[in-house]
Amino acid sequence: MNMNVPNEIMNVQEKMINQIETMQKRTKEVQDTTTSKLEEKQQQWEQLTDNIRDMRTEMKKICEALEMKASRKNDHNQLMEENVSTPHTQLNSSTINESFDNGQSDHHNITERRHHADISTQQTPPMGYTSQTTHTIVIPPSAAIPTFNGNISENPRQFLIRVKEYAETINHWNDQ
Repeated sequence: MNMNVPNEIMNVQEKMINQIETMQKRTKEVQDTTTSKLEEKQQQWEQLTDNIRDMRTEMKKICEALEMKASRKNDHNQLMEENVSTPHTQLNSSTINESFDNGQSDHHNITERRHHADISTQQTPPMGYTSQTTHTIVIPPSAAIPTFNGNISENPRQFLIRVKEYAETINHWNDQ
């Protein structure tokens, strides 16, 4: 019986060696597959990161363009408001400059300055000048003046028609 034992040990040893080799092969295959997948995922990650970086850059460009457009629109609206709210009166240039220099655009100050200008004009009539009747022009508060509330692409003629109708209504004008 002694002889059979070494044979059995040899068989078991050989089986174990085969199992170990099979396990090593499988482990190597799994390691290779995992390494390959890891490299593939790493490339996908880098591509995704690059895409996100590109999208951020594009989004920044779009935001900057929108900000510029909004700024231009805001500037345009401010200019329109200034043009509409600026009183169109027959003041001399020094009076107009004074009102801008002092930051005064109050209704009372404009009327008072106009009254002083009318009085000084009446006091010193030039030769050959015939006296005319003076008319008081009442300028409503700026909140009552119509503003352009349309789209930029809208025809400005429609706005001008509204301004004309407003002026006719306030000043009781007619086309006749």
